[in-house]
Amino acid sequence: MHPLRLLLYGSLVLAGAVAWLLASALLKAEVPPSGAIFLGVASFLVFLLPWTGVFLWALRRASDLDELIDRTRKGATITDRTYHAEVDDLARAIEELRMTHVRHRQSLEAHRAAMDEIVAALGEGLLAVTPEGRVSFANRRLGEMFGVSGGIVGRSVLEVVRKQSVAEALEKALHGETSTDRVTYGDRQIEIRAVPAVASPDIAAVALFIDVTRIERLQRIRRDFLEDFSHEVRTPLAGLKSAAETLEQGGLTRDYEQQLRHVMQRQIGRIERLVSGLSELNQIESGQLVLQRREVHLRDLLLELSEDFGNRVEGDAVAFIDPARAQQIFTNLLDNARKHGGKDCPISVELAAENGEAVVRVSDEGPGIPPHELERIFNRFYRVDRSRSQPGTGLGLAIAKHLVVAHGGSIRAYNRPTGGATFEVRLPAGP
Repeated sequence: MHPLRLLLYGSLVLAGAVAWLLASALLKAEVPPSGAIFLGVASFLVFLLPWTGVFLWALRRASDLDELIDRTRKGATITDRTYHAEVDDLARAIEELRMTHVRHRQSLEAHRAAMDEIVAALGEGLLAVTPEGRVSFANRRLGEMFGVSGGIVGRSVLEVVRKQSVAEALEKALHGETSTDRVTYGDRQIEIRAVPAVASPDIAAVALFIDVTRIERLQRIRRDFLEDFSHEVRTPLAGLKSAAETLEQGGLTRDYEQQLRHVMQRQIGRIERLVSGLSELNQIESGQLVLQRREVHLRDLLLELSEDFGNRVEGDAVAFIDPARAQQIFTNLLDNARKHGGKDCPISVELAAENGEAVVRVSDEGPGIPPHELERIFNRFYRVDRSRSQPGTGLGLAIAKHLVVAHGGSIRAYNRPTGGATFEVRLPAGP
């Protein structure tokens, strides 16, 4: 019960007690009973009358306050009814405070939801631990990195990532030390950055896990490219340097001087083809190549090339391709077969339609490809036997593969049981 109500009820009891005491005193003074009772009732009414208005006013205010307190505790709307006098002003002030609190809470929830979405969408793993070294938060990416499913919160770091170096990095962070490390997990290279955290009593350290496998692979490709390019360009540059030095010395016969100029032109042409091939390969890989596709009978296309290579073409198939780019694909394959099969070895071309694809198999009768080299045969600058110093840029098969893939097809190489190698190209038969 509200204390104000207790006070009012106490006043009522007090007024009754005063009236009873007055009546008792009058009876002892030998006042007639009827007079004593009348005077007692009159004193009760006179004593209580000033309190009646106060009682009714206070009772209404007490009722308003009780309801206001109850609604405030429940977080319900307060101003959907009218209160009396000052209580109405108090109700409006409380409602303003309640609405401010509601807005702040909604804003906090919206920010928290946005942060949860951002953290969940991170391409990096995120892990937070308590002062005791237990996981207090981990995003979905971390579970994907370390193959963890189910509940992660509350578990130890070693239970989640199963790497001692990660636990040590977070241990350092719990002691206020920032650390960076790198671990190998399966076929992945993961960089760890652990930092102390003091913003929350539940989070003492945070670790970011960055998958650098792709970066490492790209750096390795870059290094290999620079090494291969340096190797490929070294030979023509050496030829150019030697010819230039010989010309610089002078005293040459006209025929010998002309021969040196031919050597220089040939080496310059080789460098130009190398640069052109790299530029074209970069264009294909970057997605800038635009294919002009139409239905093409591959037999007609390959017969045009066969005049240059003296090939045998068997069968036919229709492919939905860019004819100019397809000629480039098969020219590179036929050129490769001629170089590796030998000048006098025949080259065969088989055409077939299989499972909605046009299939072309270019075969030679050369020494074949060492089994351990089959996976690398389409790498740029790659040659099966560098000691042969075969002419060319080492980019033909790489360009052929990328053009086939750009058409939505596939290409592979394998050795024939009877000797030699076969390059099989599969291209879409329709749009």
